Amino acid sequence: MAMTTIIEPIRTGDTMAAETGGAGSGGGEDLTHIAPVELKPEQDTSDINQPRKCCGCFLGNEMAIGYNTLGMGRGGVVMSNIYLAGSLIYLACKESGGVDPLTDECEDSDLTVRGGMKPSALISNIAIISGLLSAFLMPIFGAIVDYTHHRKLMGIISMAILTTIQGVQIATIESTWFSMAILQAIAGFIYQVQVVSTYAYLPEMAREVGQKRMNNYTAIFTQTQFGSQATFTILVVGISIGLSLSTVHTAMVGQAAVVLWCAVFLTLGWKHLPARPARHDLNDKQWLITAGFSQNWNTAKAIWSQYRKGLKWLGCFVSPKVLCPLTQIFLFRAVIYLTDVVGLSITQVGIFFLVALLGTIPGAKLGSIITNKTNLNTSWKLSQICLLIALIIGAFVLDDMKGPKELCYLWGISVGILLGWFYPTENLFFSMCLPQGQETELAGFFVYCTQILGWLPPLIFTVLVQSDVDQKYGVISTSFGFLVAVLFLSCTGSWDEILVEADHNQDMDLVREDVHADVKTDLHTCKKVDSDEEETAV
Repeated sequence: MAMTTIIEPIRTGDTMAAETGGAGSGGGEDLTHIAPVELKPEQDTSDINQPRKCCGCFLGNEMAIGYNTLGMGRGGVVMSNIYLAGSLIYLACKESGGVDPLTDECEDSDLTVRGGMKPSALISNIAIISGLLSAFLMPIFGAIVDYTHHRKLMGIISMAILTTIQGVQIATIESTWFSMAILQAIAGFIYQVQVVSTYAYLPEMAREVGQKRMNNYTAIFTQTQFGSQATFTILVVGISIGLSLSTVHTAMVGQAAVVLWCAVFLTLGWKHLPARPARHDLNDKQWLITAGFSQNWNTAKAIWSQYRKGLKWLGCFVSPKVLCPLTQIFLFRAVIYLTDVVGLSITQVGIFFLVALLGTIPGAKLGSIITNKTNLNTSWKLSQICLLIALIIGAFVLDDMKGPKELCYLWGISVGILLGWFYPTENLFFSMCLPQGQETELAGFFVYCTQILGWLPPLIFTVLVQSDVDQKYGVISTSFGFLVAVLFLSCTGSWDEILVEADHNQDMDLVREDVHADVKTDLHTCKKVDSDEEETAV
């Protein structure tokens, strides 16, 4: 959260390219070897061929259980970085001489440190490094997942490295803060490797259970992860207030707690997720180190030419313009903005995020209701418009706020509600618009799309801070990425056309219940032809 790429926008997507592999087993049992069940026409097929170990845990779906548990682990990592970010800014400010000896707070963040860098630009500089590492190296790791059977192994290794880094960062003090900042940039990249390994399971899961159940699952995933973040925040803030800890010591507590958090939840999550075989084989002229880059290029060309109704706009325009700015603006910038402009202590920043996380719970339910009443395309666009308005209002109001600082918590819960609406809707949108048989490849491709320009928003923020431009304009300028994304989403076809293009038309339960005409659509032209016989869509 505080470090740009450490923040996780929950999403998925994919095409003919690159990053994640294979179909396979659920809980150690190969789904392809389960005897098919003969169905009546009206029978719900969404649960067929799924191993069941219990009734309440996602009907025993191992992928859903594992994915949900990993989300809980990542939630702790995200929140621990809020306190680490506050500690790094404080220590940088102290080295520059900007800390007031009476209040022990950073009073002058305009002083420079380490090559002319301002303390308030430290976090965005970390984000730039993480973003560049992801942009240049992510295709290599994506190819490992796609062209080998090591998807799960890569997830486990990245989990171990990430947990180790969190443990080392417990020792963030005056003499080590700069080294820890560099380490944090590396951790941001490792986090994205973990995400690529994990998100590959999401579209596979969506194909198994269908849109209706996946809609509920994504809401649960979001609520669980945000609930995990809220629990972690309550734990750290409670200890900080109870023991009257300083900013640096609060960060130490957060890092110690997240090590235990990762050891439990990330380990359990990867225990549930099944291994997957390689989805593609390298030909004689391919190298593993370059296969990911060439596949991404081929995927982009295929999306542009073949998927005119949905994927073209999502992959080439919406992903890099929406998914990155959202996390950059509200999460890592919020820590800087709230401490430097609003004047909150690191404990108050933790409370701010706590109320925001609590707001995501009703927000996820709100998003589910609006999605069911309209469609995913409309719901996703509405959530982005509302987020744009909320971020702009908050930036202006908080900058000139005359009342108590605690009033900013109202902004926090408002944005939290909208995030709870945005994330599961985005997640489900990508899961359902993917061509069948290419889900895992495209999942990695879209994750990579969000990383290509992941370094740009923090770079803009750094330039503005170093140029003494008011920070609120940095927040506002990148918020308009939502507006651009809405315009591009308006260029897509109707939701039914997007589903048909993704070859979902055989799953009649995916069509809105009020659609009664049997619509036949050409996959390339999406030209509707009147049906000779009218029937009710299931």
